[in-house]
Amino acid sequence: MASQESGITVIKKVYSNTINSLKNKPALFVPFIIFAIFESLALILLFLAPRMPLRLIFGPLIRTFWGERFLHYPANFLLLPKLVSFARMGLSIILGSLLTGMAVAIIWDIYNKKHVRLNTSFKSAFKKYASLFIVVFIFTLIFYIIVKIITASLVNYFMAGNSQLLLLGSQLWLGPILFCINFVLAVFIQSLFIYAIPLIIIENERLIQSIVKSFILFKKLFVPTIILVGLPMLIYIPILVLSSNASFLINRYFPEFILLVLFLSAIVTSLIIDPLITIPTTFLYLMQAKK
Repeated sequence: MASQESGITVIKKVYSNTINSLKNKPALFVPFIIFAIFESLALILLFLAPRMPLRLIFGPLIRTFWGERFLHYPANFLLLPKLVSFARMGLSIILGSLLTGMAVAIIWDIYNKKHVRLNTSFKSAFKKYASLFIVVFIFTLIFYIIVKIITASLVNYFMAGNSQLLLLGSQLWLGPILFCINFVLAVFIQSLFIYAIPLIIIENERLIQSIVKSFILFKKLFVPTIILVGLPMLIYIPILVLSSNASFLINRYFPEFILLVLFLSAIVTSLIIDPLITIPTTFLYLMQAKK
């Protein structure tokens, strides 16, 4: 009971620091706002992909990988969530890694009661961009590969003529169960690497050392880390369910409704979920480092 109370106290303190920082230092929102803007621009770009002149660039790619029909209305909206997912993945690696490093540098200044200078925080992250890029690339690639392997294995299992797995049918396995597996994997893998960026920015750790130490810290702070990463990601579940059922939305409402869902997803993810993961876990790291 004492350890549970201690854990609850730590999480409360972390969230208290997070709320106070966002309230007193609104500049902390800047990296997340920048990412939200770029993600929204990517969404608009992909929405306009079937139209000229963007069709000249995106048309051959869409035609090759998914087929001609996805360049036409309303089928283009069926493909849009998948394209946006790939775009966010790429942006997270290329731009998100840098902006997360910038956010951590800002948090470090706030923690030390220093004046926040956005250009200084950006330069601090930019100097270590290569390491930040590789860290985000590695855990994104690991998640993507594992999800693909599990999905392909389940699909092949049921396509081979099997009607059940562990007494459950294909509709459950390829629906809610696979969704839950992917969610748990996302929380676990992100938690494994979550302290690597603070270690790179704050402690000037090298790439490999930062990843190894992140694993060690995750093991040591397993429960609070899982809670701090997992709780914000629960917010994303309703949006993810909606965006993954594009055909239902088209039939129930209208094709353009998917665009509204994807815009909402970009805003919620960039301005709510990402800050509520990055900021609290960085404060948890700093509290642990202080000990």
